Amino acid sequence: MTIRANVLRVKKQILNEIDEPQTPHSDDVQRKSLRAVRKGMGSDEWKEYMLQFVDDPGAIGDPASISAKQLARLMGTDSTQGNPQFDDSRAYLAADGGCTGETGVHFGNFASDVLDIGLPLPAPAVAGAGGGGTP
Repeated sequence: MTIRANVLRVKKQILNEIDEPQTPHSDDVQRKSLRAVRKGMGSDEWKEYMLQFVDDPGAIGDPASISAKQLARLMGTDSTQGNPQFDDSRAYLAADGGCTGETGVHFGNFASDVLDIGLPLPAPAVAGAGGGGTP
């Protein structure tokens, strides 16, 4: 998936909690966001927050993986570091998480399209992959 798709996945999880008495996912996103904003880009807290928006957090140890490239983009440790458009988008994404379900409809609107620019696109899922269909 793209960073944008991962942001929309998190947004959907937040929106699914609107009007619910308990909002554990929304609360977790907010907690991570506020910690990331307080500690700043490059901190462990920033990384913990941004890991929500990579395809597979377990794959970040492989520098060739899309997940590692996505995390580098989200951390600002790739070639976009210092580029105001990307830095602003990362800041918006971190700040957006402080919003709970009440403002979740705007989550990710100002950040995630920019963050995918220049990253390789993941291979599309193949319908019927994995067998089990009729020949």
